[in-house]
Amino acid sequence: MVNMPEETKKEIGVARVAFASRFQAFVDYQTPETDALSRERDSIQLFALTMVKALFLLGENKHAPMLVQYLQAAMGDTVTPKGLNRPTIMGKDQILLAALPENSERLMVLRLIQEEESRLAELTLPLGDEGHFYPATVIFFFQYLIRTLSDPSLFFLMLVLGGVMEYYEKIGKTNDLRALTDGPVYGFSTAIRYIEDERRRSQLGKTEN
Repeated sequence: MVNMPEETKKEIGVARVAFASRFQAFVDYQTPETDALSRERDSIQLFALTMVKALFLLGENKHAPMLVQYLQAAMGDTVTPKGLNRPTIMGKDQILLAALPENSERLMVLRLIQEEESRLAELTLPLGDEGHFYPATVIFFFQYLIRTLSDPSLFFLMLVLGGVMEYYEKIGKTNDLRALTDGPVYGFSTAIRYIEDERRRSQLGKTEN
C-alpha cells in the first residue's frame, strides 16, 4: 500500500479587520514575505478572494448589488482621466483607525492559503449583522490597500477588480459557487493580459521610431 502525501497548506499572509465599533475599524496585513512586490500582489489576491466570498455570503439580498456599485464608484474615484488618486472611499461616519483597538466588537481574520497548486482565502467572520459587517470588512480592507499600496500595485488592483466586475457582468453572478474561484482568476488574467498588451504596444512604438 502506497502512502499518499498529506495535503500541504501554507499560510501566505493574514489580514485583520478589527472593528472597535460599527463604523471604526483597524486593518493590517501580515506576512513572512520580504519582497515588496510579492507582498503587495499577495494582499491584492487576498482582497479579491475576500470580496467575492463576501458577495457570495450576502446572497441575493440587496446588500450584494449595493456593494458592487459601491466598489465600482470607488474604482472610478481611484483611476480617473487625470491619473491615479487615493480617495477616501469610506462613508462619512466610517473611520480607519491607526492602531489596533484594545477591545474589538468584531474581529474579521482573512487568511491567504497556498494549497498545492491553488490559493484560497480562509475567512473567520463572526456572525451577527452580516449585512453591515461583511460589506464594511470589504470597504475597510479596500481603503487600507488604497492608502498603502505602491502606485503600480494600486493600478494593478484596479485592473484586477475591473476584470472581476467584467466577470460578474458577462459570465457569472455573485451568488454562484464557481464565482468564488473563477471570478478572481478572471480578474487576474484580465489584469496581466492588459499589462502584457501595453508592454508589447510600448515596445512596438519604440521599434517604429
